Amino acid sequence: MKAMLVPVDGLPITIEVEGLGGLQAAVGGYIEPCSWIFDDKPAVYVNEEGKLACEPNRAVYATAEDARNLSALGGNVEEGCVLDILYGDFVCVGFDPNTGESRDISDNEIAKVKERFGTLQSVESGWIESLRIRLARRAKRR
Repeated sequence: MKAMLVPVDGLPITIEVEGLGGLQAAVGGYIEPCSWIFDDKPAVYVNEEGKLACEPNRAVYATAEDARNLSALGGNVEEGCVLDILYGDFVCVGFDPNTGESRDISDNEIAKVKERFGTLQSVESGWIESLRIRLARRAKRR
C-alpha cells in the first residue's frame, strides 16, 4: 500500500507498506494512531513508545480550523499553538471509514502531509519545541 513516511530529520517520502507489519516496520515498533491530526484524511500512525524512546520529529501546530474547533469545545486555543510533538518516524496512509481498513494514500492526502510536514522549518520543529518546553521547565525551577 502506498504511504508517506515522515522521518526524523528528513522530508516526507512515499513508501510502500504491507499491512500491520509494514506499518510497524515504518515506525520502528508498535503503532498508535494520531487520527486527530488530519481527521483520518490521511490516518497518521506513530511509534507507540515514541515519546519515551525516540527523538523529537515534528511539532503539530494548531491550524485556524483546529483553533475554532477546540475553542468551541471550551479550550483556549489559538492558531499556531503547539498541540503536540510527534516523536520518531511516523507514517501516513489512506483510511476507508466504511470498512475501517487502510488504503493507498491519495494525491490530495499526500499534498496535505507535504504542506504540514514537508518544509525545512517543519523538520526542525519537534526539536525546537521540545527544547522550548525543557528550557521553560528549567527556568521555573530557578
